[in-house]
Amino acid sequence: MLSDNEFIENSLISNLYYLRTLREFCARVELSLPSFYTNYINKANNLAKRCENLGTLIVNNYANNNIPSVALNSSIFVTKYTITLEELTNKLFNYNMDTSITKNELNLKPSIPTSTKNLIEGLERVNNEALEIANEFISFSEELSTNINNQNCFCFYYNSLNNNTVYEMNVYTLVLERLINRNNLDPLYVIDYEYGFNKLMSSIATYIRGECDPFYPDIVKEANDFYLEYSNLINEYENTTITSENQSNMTNNSIELAKRFKTFIETCIEKLIKKEIYFTTPPITKDNALTDVNYFIYNLEQNIKEL
Repeated sequence: MLSDNEFIENSLISNLYYLRTLREFCARVELSLPSFYTNYINKANNLAKRCENLGTLIVNNYANNNIPSVALNSSIFVTKYTITLEELTNKLFNYNMDTSITKNELNLKPSIPTSTKNLIEGLERVNNEALEIANEFISFSEELSTNINNQNCFCFYYNSLNNNTVYEMNVYTLVLERLINRNNLDPLYVIDYEYGFNKLMSSIATYIRGECDPFYPDIVKEANDFYLEYSNLINEYENTTITSENQSNMTNNSIELAKRFKTFIETCIEKLIKKEIYFTTPPITKDNALTDVNYFIYNLEQNIKEL
């Protein structure tokens, strides 16, 4: 059973990461739909605002001095590019993404959590509300995906992205349910998590390959090379007999590959900011990809310590 401090730390870290990720998923949906799909656009906007509001509550009321420095320094909530890419997205799409949340997160001070009744009860409410939002998004995204498949709706991104966002939000609901029930990490969950997130990294590489203007063949080729490397690693997870030694080797291989992939995504972002490359998606999507890989690395390294 999770201790009070473990509950506080895990609740803050999980929600700050996933709520921002979900907000950016919603923004991508909203900005990728033709304007006459008002019901879907309004639903995506509503979910995004609820994520912003809950994230603001966490940052302003609970997070300061309650998150360890290893988490705050891992760029799993915001990166050095986040504000720039938020502002560029707002500029290019006449959007209204709230950058004040990012600025407040950048000012959070690290410390070991201090358990109080008010803090625990507040985070219990946060976890329950976040679970409701995540489940609503899953239903919304599944409906949207079905309608796109049936040619009842059109969206300016690959429909497979909906499957990936549903996967990641399903992970979020599992995390929230574990926190609500105060359950410790399960070794089988760790293996499934690594396998699933490696598949997510593979998808991100595929999207970067497909979203980049072919005029920049070096980026397209490198993204494709990462896709092939992830395919090989996923095959290893699917076909290797799980032993303690094999699991440790695969985890270390996942960390090594993710760190190189992180460097590649950062290169893409820097070229985008310098106007040296063009992607067919809102700029904030690349920051979302970077926090994804940062969060994966963070969890892989934490799992090694805990198991």
